[in-house]
Amino acid sequence: MSFTNPIVENPYPYAYAVTATSANILYEAVESLVPGVYTITFSGGGTLNVDFYNATTYIGTASGTSPILYNLGTQATNFKFWCSTSSSIVIALSALALTETSGTLYTYTTSQTVTLSGDAYVVLVGGGGGGGSYNFGHGGGGGSGGITGGRIVLNGSTNLVIGAGGAGGQGAGSGGTGGTSSFGSFVATGGQGGSSGTGSTIALGGTPNGGNGASSALTGNSATASASDSSIFSFFTTGTTGGGASPAGSAAGSGIGTGGAVNNNATGYGSGGGGSTIGFGGSGASGVLYIIM
Repeated sequence: MSFTNPIVENPYPYAYAVTATSANILYEAVESLVPGVYTITFSGGGTLNVDFYNATTYIGTASGTSPILYNLGTQATNFKFWCSTSSSIVIALSALALTETSGTLYTYTTSQTVTLSGDAYVVLVGGGGGGGSYNFGHGGGGGSGGITGGRIVLNGSTNLVIGAGGAGGQGAGSGGTGGTSSFGSFVATGGQGGSSGTGSTIALGGTPNGGNGASSALTGNSATASASDSSIFSFFTTGTTGGGASPAGSAAGSGIGTGGAVNNNATGYGSGGGGSTIGFGGSGASGVLYIIM
């Protein structure tokens, strides 16, 4: 009966042993060292210095007392060393160096089939609500879309729905609710439309984590920003979106989108429209999908 050898040999020599037979004498060893992290140990005490070279090009120096941990960032073909005492020296490869690549950001602003494949990190934002309107009064700002995200495995054909921004209210009407964005298992609902009149109603942001619109009350609250995309993954650094303004409170959000000022449409993505005093509330902004993979 035969058995499979469970040991997989390291394709590179694990360790090199050299000797400094005398103190404070310069020695050289010609041996190829692959990029990686090396642990250098030596007996006899004292201080060791190792200069690494690629042919005649100096790479760097490892120095100190035993043990020394040194990250060799490029291929070495030879090294020179000296020690303050006679010493037996072992230079051991602890870990191979890998080549890293940074992620690529993809931005989607319309509904479509996403054809990417592989492991991905996503942030999804719903549509912002429209601002409310009221002739010679106070229309409330629209709420921002919700913001969500996480890890996902893409299979080359993933349906994406981007929520539309809500329409601004007209006459003495409330703004429209923003549309829901969906991608795989992630769902971000749209923000509520701003109210009309001088009541204290606040247009709530979409779920989860949306920002509210400014109140239509005469002494209303200002809008609030959504959660930042960096709270989902720190390498997303676009920022927030937010609710729209009213005559009694300012807009919010920066980076992904900013709520509309009074009588103005939202800007960016997922933000709420501004409330109106002239009978036409600002439109909310449509949602967005960010993918890094």
